Amino acid sequence: MEKEKQITISIIEDHSGLRVSLQNFLQYSNFKVVLEVANGQLAIESLQMLEVLPDICILDINMPIMDGYQTAKELAERYPGIKILVFSSLDNKRSIREMLSLGVKGYVLKGSAAEKLKTAVIKLHQGEYYFSETISQTAVSYLAENSNLH
Repeated sequence: MEKEKQITISIIEDHSGLRVSLQNFLQYSNFKVVLEVANGQLAIESLQMLEVLPDICILDINMPIMDGYQTAKELAERYPGIKILVFSSLDNKRSIREMLSLGVKGYVLKGSAAEKLKTAVIKLHQGEYYFSETISQTAVSYLAENSNLH
């Protein structure tokens, strides 16, 4: 039987301690982190140099130089095959709706249990959406209103 392909991940997060923690957790969970950078500009520049693009991009919103909104827009335009998973503390409707309008497939709030992030990565890789429970109402409402977008 063929071994299942390992899910590859990029982490775009400005807090280095959180980036390292995410990388350790994800690799321990048998995912492969192929890129971890502190902002969107570094991500876009670095992705051009990778031999294999990540399946999933875990993206913070509040970052210096290039924030998560601009990064999601650039990723969607340049690398439409990469699924974007927002990992942010922003739980307001505007942030959620804006990220969904940019093609984001998942949104997990910082402070969620680590297993939620792992589940989100798996769901996105399977072609599904995933949202933290507390924001799922906003996300589902937006997707229903805009079902012709994605």
